[in-house]
Amino acid sequence: MSGWLLKKKRKKMQGWAKRWFQLSPSGVLSYSTSPNSVTRGSIQIMLATISSNPDQRLIHIDSGTMLYHLKTLTTDDHDKWTAAFRAYRSGGNIEIQTDLPTAASMMEDFNSPNQQDNVEKGVKSATALRNSVIRLGDNIVVLRALLDQLSHVPQVKDLSQKISALNQQLEKDQKAIQINAEDQQKRWTAFRNGTPGGASTVSLVLPNDSEYGLDGSNRESIHRTMSARSSVSEQFFDAEDIILSGGDDDDSFGGEEEMEVNNEDSSDDDDEPEVNGNDENGTLDLSIAGDCVRRNRLPSHAVGDVGSALSVFRKNVGKDLSTISMPISMNEPLNMLQRACEDLEYCQVLDKAATLSDSMERLMHVAIFAVSSFASTQYRTGRKPFNPMMNETYENIRPDKGFRFIAEKVSHNPLIIAAHAEAKAYKYWQCTKIKSKFWGKSMEFMTEGVYNVTLTGHEDHYTYNKPSSWMRNMIAGEKYLETAGEMQITNHTTGEYATVVFKEGTGGGLFGVPSNRNDVIATFYDSKGKKCRRIVGKWSDKLSEEIDMNKRKLSVLWNANPPGIEDYTKYYGFTRYCVELNEITDLERDKLPVTDTRYRPDQRLYENGLADEADEEKQRIEQKQRDRRKEFEQKGVVWKPRWFTLEDDKYSDPLFIPPAEGQEPHNTGQSFQYTGHYWQVRETGQWPNDIFELW
Repeated sequence: MSGWLLKKKRKKMQGWAKRWFQLSPSGVLSYSTSPNSVTRGSIQIMLATISSNPDQRLIHIDSGTMLYHLKTLTTDDHDKWTAAFRAYRSGGNIEIQTDLPTAASMMEDFNSPNQQDNVEKGVKSATALRNSVIRLGDNIVVLRALLDQLSHVPQVKDLSQKISALNQQLEKDQKAIQINAEDQQKRWTAFRNGTPGGASTVSLVLPNDSEYGLDGSNRESIHRTMSARSSVSEQFFDAEDIILSGGDDDDSFGGEEEMEVNNEDSSDDDDEPEVNGNDENGTLDLSIAGDCVRRNRLPSHAVGDVGSALSVFRKNVGKDLSTISMPISMNEPLNMLQRACEDLEYCQVLDKAATLSDSMERLMHVAIFAVSSFASTQYRTGRKPFNPMMNETYENIRPDKGFRFIAEKVSHNPLIIAAHAEAKAYKYWQCTKIKSKFWGKSMEFMTEGVYNVTLTGHEDHYTYNKPSSWMRNMIAGEKYLETAGEMQITNHTTGEYATVVFKEGTGGGLFGVPSNRNDVIATFYDSKGKKCRRIVGKWSDKLSEEIDMNKRKLSVLWNANPPGIEDYTKYYGFTRYCVELNEITDLERDKLPVTDTRYRPDQRLYENGLADEADEEKQRIEQKQRDRRKEFEQKGVVWKPRWFTLEDDKYSDPLFIPPAEGQEPHNTGQSFQYTGHYWQVRETGQWPNDIFELW
C-alpha cells in the first residue's frame, strides 16, 4: 500500500510535511518526498506499537527506538491505512471489533483478587521463560563458535565431546521453555476467560486512564489488539495497537486550523525520524533501551609470545607498522574501532560539563575528558590492536553510560577511522589516522586528526588533538607505557583554550620504570590569552585544580578507575570497560550488520585463546581484502565508506586528507563526517544488500 500522508516534524511549532509513504510486504513503512524520489526514512511495524485517533485522523507508530507521528488527508485514508496495518500485523486473522467494553469496566475486572493472582503468576512464569530463552541463546552462540573451530582445530574428538554435552544442555533448556510456555498459555487463557464479554483482544497490562485522557467524565472506549503476526509467538505482549477516541490525543497535534503543511522537497527536520527516547528538545535518552548483564573477564588469558615478533620489528624500524602484516602474537583482542570507543569510558565528565553555566569550567571538564582517554592504557602490555578491514564497523550502545557509538574504517592507505557518539548531554566525533612505529627500543603509537565535542544547551564547539604514546623497553628491561607531548583544547565559540603538557618520566635507571611519570599540567587561558586556571596531576591517577593558581591548595576533579577485574595483567592489561567492548549482549544479538567487529573470526578466536587458528584466519582475511582491492582497481571501482562521507572541515588540517594523484592540495581541511543513517537502518533491520562479506 502507498499514498500521501502528513508527517509531523521533529521540533515543536514546525508543523507537518506532506510525504509519500509505502508499506512493503516485509512490514517496512518508508517515506520519501515524492513517489519516485529517494527514501528518506523507514520504520519496521512488525513489533511496533501503533496508536490512532480516528477523530483527528492521527496515527502514531512507536517501534521502541523510533517514533512517527502521521496524519491522513481524509477519513477514508485513515481507515485504509489502519486497516492495512492491522491486516499485515495479524496475518489477516483479527477482525476489527466495534462492540467493545469500556476502560472502566476492564479496570474493575482487572482489579479483582483472582485476576490479580493469575496475572502475578503469569508474570513470574513469563520471567522464567525469558531467562530460559536467554540461556538457550547464549548456548547457541557457544555452539556456533565450537562448530567454527572444527575446521581449524585437529582435536575434533575433544570438540565433539564438548558439543555433545552442550546439546544435552540445550535439550534441557528446550524442555524448560516448553513447560513454561504451556504454563503461560494456561495462565493467560484463564485471565482471558475471566474478562467481561470474553474480549480476547484486551491487553493484559493496561496504562493509567489519565495517560490517555480517560479520567472522570472523559473516560471512553479503548481498543487494544495483539500485533503478533502468525509467524510470531503470541508471547510478544509488548507490541500492540491502540485506538484512541475523541480528545485522547495530545493538543500539540492540533486540528485543521492549526496545521501548517510543507510540500517542498527540502531536506528538513522530518527527514531525520524522531528517535524514541529523545525528549522534546531532541536530546537522546537511551534509558528506554534497558540494560544487560555484561561479562567481567575475557574467555581466555593472554596468549601468544610478544618476543617472537621482535624480529619482524627489527626489519621495519621507523616504518608505519599499521601498513605491515604483523604476527598475531603482537595483537591484543581489540580492534582500532573499539579502541576509539574506549575513549568514552569517562564520558560522565562530559555529562557534568553540560550542566555547568561557566564557560571556563566547561572547558576544564572537556580537557579532563580528553586526558582521561589515556587512563586505561597504563595497564597495557605492549600489544597493538587489530587493524580494521575495508568497511568494517563497530557499534556500542551503553544505556548505563547514556551514549551510543558508531565507528567505521573510512580509508585504507592512509589508515583512517571515523567515529561518532551521541548522548543526551553531548555529541562527540573524530576522524583520525592511526600509526605505530618501532624505533629500536620503543614503539610509538600516533594518532593524527581532530576530536570534536559539543555540549547540549550550549553553543560551545571544542576541538583537541592527542600526543603520542610510547611503549618503552621493548627489547630489554621492564616494559611500560607513557604519553609525552602537548595537547591543545579550544572552545571555538568563546575563544578560550587550554594547553595540556604530558611530561616524560624521570628516574628509574636505563632499563627500569621511571620513578616519576605520567605527570600532566593543564593551563587554561581566556579569550584574550590571559592565564587564569590550572589543573595538575597524573593521567593514570587523578587530576586536581590549583585553587587561585596556588600549588598548595588543590581540589580533586577526577579520579581514574581501578582495572575492575582480577588478575588484569593476565588479560592483556584490560580494564573492565575494555573487557566489555567485544562482547555480544542482548542489545546487539541478531541486530548487528555483518561488518561489525564482533563477528570478526580471527579476533574472536584470539580472544578465546586459540592463537594459531586466529593467525591462520587473520592471514586469510587480509588476503581476501587484498584480492578485493585488486578487483576494485581492475574494474575502476572507487571504494567508499558506508556510514561516513568526506566533507569540508574548517578545523581539520588541509593536508590531513592527501589530494588525489595529480591534484592540487586542498585549500580547506576535510574529514569524514557521520551521515546520520546508521541508527535509522539498524532500526528497520534492512541492511543494504550491497554490503560485501569481509570475513
